[in-house]
Amino acid sequence: MKAKVIITIFAVLMLCGVCPVQAGLVFSSGVNTYDDSYGYNFEVWVKNGATLNVLGGEIGKLELTNSVTVNLYRSDIDWLWTGDNSIVNIHGDNINWLAAYENSVVNLYAYDVTYHPTGGGDYGNKEWIDGTFYSDDNSFSFWLYNDEAYSHVNIVAEPATILLFVLGWSFLRKRK
Repeated sequence: MKAKVIITIFAVLMLCGVCPVQAGLVFSSGVNTYDDSYGYNFEVWVKNGATLNVLGGEIGKLELTNSVTVNLYRSDIDWLWTGDNSIVNIHGDNINWLAAYENSVVNLYAYDVTYHPTGGGDYGNKEWIDGTFYSDDNSFSFWLYNDEAYSHVNIVAEPATILLFVLGWSFLRKRK
């Protein structure tokens, strides 16, 4: 009985943030893949220069530190935390919140992207972004957790658009 009470108290303290919660899964080196076979993980860390390709599954919090690269293609992520020179390439994903810190870069492969400096709805006045992914033409929207998060987001143009721009520029240059 005592053990059950102690475990219950510890679980409540962890949920309230009093006790530190360790990641359920840590990728700390090499190139790795996260997919549907992992199911749901409450917290996943990527650190120490590792690369992670996310191809499915559900993650409560994905935290990136120490010069990592993460490629998001298809999954459900509640919280995406970037920092410490990390790079995130978002090709298609379902993200609820983005927190971007330090020298992190978030490359968003999407079009018709709109930044909303004031929010509304369920989360008060938080900033948010919406648009459509190039990879599958699915629409997305996610909230920006911290004020400087948007300054870390780069909208990456579709490769065909860049090619047309370069070709047009070269034809204009030849006419001179």
